[in-house]
Amino acid sequence: MPIQGRTFCIFFLFLSGISMLSGQTNMIRGTIEHVDEGKIYLASYYGDRFRIVDSMETSSGAFYFMRSQEEPAGIYRIIYPDVYSGIGSENRFFEFIYNREDIEILVVTGEGGPVPFFENSLENQVYSEFMAFELDYEDKLRREYNQLYSTESDHPDHVSAVRVYDALQHQRTRFMDSLTAIYPGLYAIRIMNAFLAPVIPGSMSHIERIDTLKSCFFDHAAMDDPLLLYAPVYTFKLIDYLSLFKLDTLSMDQQEEQFIEAVDRIMDNVSPDPELRSFVVEFMLEGFDLLGMEQVQVHLADHYLDESCEADIVELVLSRMEGYKKMTAGQKAPDFVIRDINGKNHQLSHLSNRYVLVMFWASTCEHCQEMIPDLHEWYLQENSIGMEIIAISVDTSAAFFEAFVSESSPQWITSYDPLGWNGRVPGDYYLYATPSLFLLDGEQTILARPATFRQFLRAVKKLGS
Repeated sequence: MPIQGRTFCIFFLFLSGISMLSGQTNMIRGTIEHVDEGKIYLASYYGDRFRIVDSMETSSGAFYFMRSQEEPAGIYRIIYPDVYSGIGSENRFFEFIYNREDIEILVVTGEGGPVPFFENSLENQVYSEFMAFELDYEDKLRREYNQLYSTESDHPDHVSAVRVYDALQHQRTRFMDSLTAIYPGLYAIRIMNAFLAPVIPGSMSHIERIDTLKSCFFDHAAMDDPLLLYAPVYTFKLIDYLSLFKLDTLSMDQQEEQFIEAVDRIMDNVSPDPELRSFVVEFMLEGFDLLGMEQVQVHLADHYLDESCEADIVELVLSRMEGYKKMTAGQKAPDFVIRDINGKNHQLSHLSNRYVLVMFWASTCEHCQEMIPDLHEWYLQENSIGMEIIAISVDTSAAFFEAFVSESSPQWITSYDPLGWNGRVPGDYYLYATPSLFLLDGEQTILARPATFRQFLRAVKKLGS
């Protein structure tokens, strides 16, 4: 064979190989404006955790990642760096859907953070449209809901609020139905339809509304799609539904009885799929363990825990518990750099305060919800020792974190780790539960690890003695 012919055959085979490979993989690529030089991470979601699946160095903000078409569709995060005094931290991120398609992304910096634009991804264009609608809808519905209980039922403003409240719910249903009709096969539509909800008349009292939701919460969207384990959907639904059964006036035993009823109703609406049921059971077991509700855990174990539940989180929790035990008073806490909600970087070792409290928390943690208001009041009104507080959220949901911060407006240093429990700083501190508090002196030496607000006050009192 002539050399030219041999070369052509080799080149043809090379091109064919590329073609075959390209048929099995998709490229996620784009550019992030004004990004610092460093490593960009690609993280995928499963259950209630994000995990790193790939990374690359960038000097210009350009990135690309290859994903196999065998990978399931789901929500992904791209996490990119800030650099502060030569030390990198990964605190900026954006999310998108990968569903076996090539994706082109341009990320610009907006007032509220990164804003991604998707030139060729119908999945992400539809998902962005739904999310924009949903945020606007929630804001409007919340305003009307507050109006419902600020006036008497026969007042013209109340009558108007009822009418608008009902109209908003019907408008949302029509919007979701129209997107489903136009794009029935999209993963974005699966996510959207998981949040279908019954229309609750604005004329109902608050108690009637809660009782109605308890009975029909899952009627329009049962937990029956295992593919949605690759998006933060069912964690939201579980927390939303369980919150319907929480009453501050109940004793612990009474509250556990309420949650046991909720657990049974939830499991009645989870499909027989073993992977999905396993996740739901393990998620609730872990959550009620953090709440110290042993009766609910026993009920879950007796009625719903079976051989399909592997509890992957157990190994991580046990290893971190062992590490956490070593972080005792007198040990030096790991240094870190975090980016706060205002975009400013902070390095622990560069703080000039005599004392620092590092707190890991989550908006869905009930003990955190109870502690944070008291701690914040102390920080603003009784902090005579000039202590700084660094509050690091490990929320799975950025939306939950943002809503909590928007409502509480904390004045201390507040940061959100986009990798949650799997982030660098939570890992360095062997985080396995929230809240976790580390009281440090100016040299980063651990002085105490208070578990409650009262223990914190006792530790602070010792500092002044």
